[in-house]
Amino acid sequence: MTSSPSDLQVVTAALGAAGLIEMIHGPGDVEISGVTQDSRTVEPGNLFLAWSGSDWDAHGFVAQAAAMGAAAAVVERYVPEAEIPQIQVSNGRLAAALAADALLGSPWAELFTVGVTGTNGKTTTALLAQHLLGARGASAAVGTLGLVGPDGSAREGTVGLTTPGPVAISTWLADLVQEGVESVTIEASSHALDQSRLDGVRFDAVVFTNMSQDHLEYHADMAAYFRAKSHLLNLTKDGGCVVVNADDARWKDLPIEGRRTLTYGIEESADLRAESIEPGPSGTRFRMDGAAGEIDVDLPLIGRFNVENSLAAAGIGTVAGLSLEVVADRLGSVPQIPGRLEVVQRDPFAVVIDFAHTPDALRRVVATMRPLVAGRLIVVFGAGGDRDRIKRPDMARAVAQVADVVVITSDNPRTEDPETIIDDIVSGMDGSPFERLVDRREAIRHALAEARPGDLVLLAGKGHERYQIVGTERLPFDERLIIEAHLGRMGELA
Repeated sequence: MTSSPSDLQVVTAALGAAGLIEMIHGPGDVEISGVTQDSRTVEPGNLFLAWSGSDWDAHGFVAQAAAMGAAAAVVERYVPEAEIPQIQVSNGRLAAALAADALLGSPWAELFTVGVTGTNGKTTTALLAQHLLGARGASAAVGTLGLVGPDGSAREGTVGLTTPGPVAISTWLADLVQEGVESVTIEASSHALDQSRLDGVRFDAVVFTNMSQDHLEYHADMAAYFRAKSHLLNLTKDGGCVVVNADDARWKDLPIEGRRTLTYGIEESADLRAESIEPGPSGTRFRMDGAAGEIDVDLPLIGRFNVENSLAAAGIGTVAGLSLEVVADRLGSVPQIPGRLEVVQRDPFAVVIDFAHTPDALRRVVATMRPLVAGRLIVVFGAGGDRDRIKRPDMARAVAQVADVVVITSDNPRTEDPETIIDDIVSGMDGSPFERLVDRREAIRHALAEARPGDLVLLAGKGHERYQIVGTERLPFDERLIIEAHLGRMGELA
């Protein structure tokens, strides 16, 4: 009787098939009890995944992992002081994704999977799609808000990166399969795609929302940013569908010829279009026109870009087999997206929190708000430290062209001097008036004190975040609590 391969042999086979193995050190018939990329969480029998990253080199922790009971490791270079079997590979990040997937039995194969990428709209589109896919069974979403379960709440301890690491991805998918979840939507950031974090997953549908300047502190240029985004195409299942925004000309260079596609848009000809758009203060009505006919949608979200996001989600629903009637009905009951045009105060003036932190996103948000405001539009915003400096003046221009009152402040300064960040922003104000308050709490209070009945205060940049990164620390910072305390209306927020 032939014995079945051990867990390590399964990993070796997967890495060998991908052409990643350079050398195998030690025996290959080792049983593996689990997998981790974090030496602090190693348990006896685990496979430890190590690679040399931009901020740290995990090979320095391989010996520690071995001492804690790791049974084997996947490495980019052999660590002789760690006396455990080591599979040496040419690309540790890619190997980590494939190893985690192999050990956990490719859980994505049991799910209807969706990957969403783009500069803006990933979170909203992913959560709208989760809501729509709930019509066909339990559905979850993974992204900026963490792991959002079928009940719509984010699970404790899952909030972090927009796209988590490869072990977390495969582990969460395996857990969701065990729970009976049938669909999952995953936000795919450009960093994650460039770093192969999702290469252990295959998708039934991949979505391209839009592309504008962002993250050039990481990507060499816009061409590199585009290449990272387009890598999502390589992760589709056989017969998977590409859902793409026809209104964004930047996607015309996506290599999608010969692939199954579904386009959506407002301006351009597309498979799924929004027409007769009627914006309102609490929602947007439009007619959705597709191959199966046309239907009216009452979307309880404001903004043209949310019509775009809802079209992307509708495209996903269509690919999943939902009728246009079901899609329209589900879009009519979507919940408020945390930190995305989130109205937290209505009287005596409105206060809205939004995650907009790029020139394009700010331009869209202020353009959406302007016609809905009877009085003045007051905008508080900053820019993240240690991130793309080039976009900062353009962020200022996007706001100055529309807002009546501009308050420039901090976002997440990280290790950069907040005053220097504000100097970069101010250079784009081009003579327009503004207030400069480096302390974001003070800036918010100033804006609230300035507001009068009929005005709208927009707090841009932080969105769903309940912290501020100063130096290397995450300090508690919840804009909703600052608003409550200033207005003295505890418990009366909308």
